[in-house]
Amino acid sequence: MWFKNILAYRVLSPFEYNAEELHEVLADLPSRPCGQLEHLTIGWAAPLGVGHDRLTHEAAGCIMLALRKEEKLLPQSVIREQVQQKLLAIEQEGRKVSARDKRALQEEVTLHLLPRAFTKGDVTYAYFDKRHQWLIINASRRAKAEEFIILLKKSLPNIQLEAVSVEHSISRTLTQWAIAGKSAEGFAFNDYCELRDPRQAKNVIKCLNQAVESEEVTQHLLAGKELFRLKMMWQERLSFILEDDFSIKRIQFTDLIQEEAVEVGNETTVDQFDAEFILCSGEFAAFLPSLLAALEGVEEKVAVAAKKGAIPA
Repeated sequence: MWFKNILAYRVLSPFEYNAEELHEVLADLPSRPCGQLEHLTIGWAAPLGVGHDRLTHEAAGCIMLALRKEEKLLPQSVIREQVQQKLLAIEQEGRKVSARDKRALQEEVTLHLLPRAFTKGDVTYAYFDKRHQWLIINASRRAKAEEFIILLKKSLPNIQLEAVSVEHSISRTLTQWAIAGKSAEGFAFNDYCELRDPRQAKNVIKCLNQAVESEEVTQHLLAGKELFRLKMMWQERLSFILEDDFSIKRIQFTDLIQEEAVEVGNETTVDQFDAEFILCSGEFAAFLPSLLAALEGVEEKVAVAAKKGAIPA
């Protein structure tokens, strides 16, 4: 269970559930297939997959959850085509069609097509790190993480979450590192970055297979552009792309880490899941504080937010 992306949230309300207690809470909103006339269903699924019924899985002080979303795919082009055919037939009869009639036709066509629509399933994994009071979601987009959080708040109405962020501009910090030709201790530049003109957001330059500290990149930065996406390596254990909203993407664990999982989890699929989960969460437990310290300014912000009573994310 290797997470490829991280969107991190701090749990600001007391979180004292164990896996069994949390399973009982989540069981009120289980995942299920779409009904014939349903567009979408969302619910909790077993992290261990098919053949397992527990909605939580705990290892090394972390509890894994899995949100399963099932959605029927109806191409708008197909709906439009059928609506147009019906509109044409009505007009040929000499009848006028109002905006209300058009909406009713669209609903009628959609309901007619839904039972035959192709169904797509998608699972989003996340885990609570009880020691650090974090919720780590394996998602690359905030919208997907928010989908997870909305369902979580239905199951845990009193939970308070705050997206992890830092006091200082991440773009500015990354830009200063690149101009200086040196990143924070424990981190090393990799071969990919993206630069943006802060005055013209669409003015973006992508640099692939090029050193961030190269003269060409430096010249762009000195001319006023800023780094907003940067690929780095941490402790020769994992590589990642950091974005200016503290989203962490395209995580790749080095062969050394993955080989450890193979050596430990060689009995059953559950053993393998546990080995990967423990190593993955353990790496993140060391990596995230290191990254936050390198970017500076997070602890003061969290302390103030906690004192005032943070608004749920």
